Amino acid sequence: MISVEHLSKRFGGAAGVHALDNVTLTIPDGDVFGIIGISGAGKSTLVRCLNLLERPTSGSIVVDGTDVTNLRGAALREYRRNVAMIFQGFGLLAQKTALQNVCFPYLASNGKVTDADRKEALGYLERVGLAERASSYPAQLSGGQKQRVAIARALACHPKYILCDEATSALDPASTASVLRLLRRINEETGVTIIVITHSMQVVQDICKNVAVLVEGKVVEKGGVAEVFANPRHEVTRQLLGRESWDE
Repeated sequence: MISVEHLSKRFGGAAGVHALDNVTLTIPDGDVFGIIGISGAGKSTLVRCLNLLERPTSGSIVVDGTDVTNLRGAALREYRRNVAMIFQGFGLLAQKTALQNVCFPYLASNGKVTDADRKEALGYLERVGLAERASSYPAQLSGGQKQRVAIARALACHPKYILCDEATSALDPASTASVLRLLRRINEETGVTIIVITHSMQVVQDICKNVAVLVEGKVVEKGGVAEVFANPRHEVTRQLLGRESWDE
């Protein structure tokens, strides 16, 4: 379980930008948790704090009972092994094949890739439906296929948590639906916790179990997706659902 407790992140000192303001969230194990908001709401800052690419200004992140907020060195590297990232821009190595990209976590962790690693990586490509494209380079793949390779690479990290930062925003609707179905199936089959950062209520509706709405760095609404969709309390939630005009 991830517990975010009174988390704040300020850039530029006391007079700077307050990207996160007293955020408190609980993300249960095995959940598919959506964090939604318009541009500038603080979504990406929050996900970067969760994997400690950004250090919070105050507050804490407690994962499985351990406060990870101030981890350094080997302890930080060990924590990050449990937290995989899937990015909007895929993050694939252009000069490496799909299989080599999926094998990258093994290389980064152990300094080498064994035959057993390659076999496991090929299994992950098969799981995402791309075993036959193992020798293809990213330039030879569609956007949806690239994101599937990125998902296979994330699975190669053997993560407990997968952070998806606008993972489908660069995809067409058909590819988006395909990737979301894949992520939902992976969650159901493996129990991995998936945290979805998005600006799309449709994405939240299609895959998430619970959701938090961010506005100017603050959580203004949270709860089960069905509950929030049925009874949105905040005006930004209603706007994101198309039930209230942005011009009003």
